[in-house]
Amino acid sequence: MKKRILLLVMSVSFLMLMGGCGKKNAAKNNTEDKNTESDDKDAEGTADKTEDGTDSGLINVTKEDYKVSDYIKLGEYKGIKYTVNKLEVTDADIETAIQEDLQAAATEQEIKDRDVVKDGDIVNIDYEGLKDGVAFDGGTAKDSDLVIGSGSFIPGFEDGLIGATVGKQVDIKTTFPEDYQSTELAGQEVVFKVTVNAIKEKVVPELTEDYVKENLKFDTIDAYKEDIRKKLQEENEATMKSEKIKNVFQTVVDNSEFKSYPQTLLDFYKAEFKNMYIQYASYFGLDFAGFIEGSGITEEEFDEEASSYAESMAKQELVLNSIIKTEKLDISEDEYQKGVEKLAADYGYETKEDFLNTAEEEQIRETLLWEKAINTMLDTAVEI
Repeated sequence: MKKRILLLVMSVSFLMLMGGCGKKNAAKNNTEDKNTESDDKDAEGTADKTEDGTDSGLINVTKEDYKVSDYIKLGEYKGIKYTVNKLEVTDADIETAIQEDLQAAATEQEIKDRDVVKDGDIVNIDYEGLKDGVAFDGGTAKDSDLVIGSGSFIPGFEDGLIGATVGKQVDIKTTFPEDYQSTELAGQEVVFKVTVNAIKEKVVPELTEDYVKENLKFDTIDAYKEDIRKKLQEENEATMKSEKIKNVFQTVVDNSEFKSYPQTLLDFYKAEFKNMYIQYASYFGLDFAGFIEGSGITEEEFDEEASSYAESMAKQELVLNSIIKTEKLDISEDEYQKGVEKLAADYGYETKEDFLNTAEEEQIRETLLWEKAINTMLDTAVEI
């Protein structure tokens, strides 16, 4: 089976389209039916820069104007029939949420009446890794916490600590996996000299009236549970709405006829796809090439994924812009100001001004128009 990239890209993704608001580079596309035709030349891509002027590796591509009717014959978009999975909050859901809260509030406590390590213990250790008697890079640490049985270390390391005694050094002989990321260590036998400094256990708080009053600021356990029920129901409603949007939108896409795609859109969304991976790789301290190599896919396979993503996103945008043109949708100044406030809150900005410093008016208006187009479909959709 062909290896595929691990990315949650929905075939219909209104939220991904909305995501453009957080980007400084403009994303232009005209929803008017122009007399002049787009020449569909490849969009020019340039490397983006960080604040200090260094190359971030990100691709800066701007969408050019295009004539919507040249590319799509819009299908039926009103009265769309859809189904969603009905989600209800159960007592089991509430209990799971409570346990998650309690686990998150757990503390670690040193075990004083036992000095021998067991499976499941949290141990604080010092260790030094040696290959052929010489310490290797990245193999030494002090005061490091490790849960025995978590699989955080290479095979054999954690098992080798079971039965170890606090304060005494133990030598653990093990072998790095053949596919280990460091080629110098892959498949190599090494010895870790480890000293257990302490054994600890996780202490999970008990759910009591006093606990919820002192730590969660609720008068009673029942009030706490009711708050959980309310939040879970809100999450369910958001999930069901997302499913409705996905199902209705996909039907409209399927109803429509696509003659071709503006090259400017394909270039833009291919660049967006690659930029997502460039940013993701940077979280792990990797460049794009290193990340792709570690993912076990080829450049050709990545390009195929990027092209598929770009075509899917181009279809969505063409549908939305065609609805905007057909319905003659527009954004009033009042709608714009309210939309800015809502988007700023949704993206977690403290003030509207902070949000406007990172998004351009044209992007915001585009996003709000897309939202109107979505609502045009949803308002007449029929659940079956």
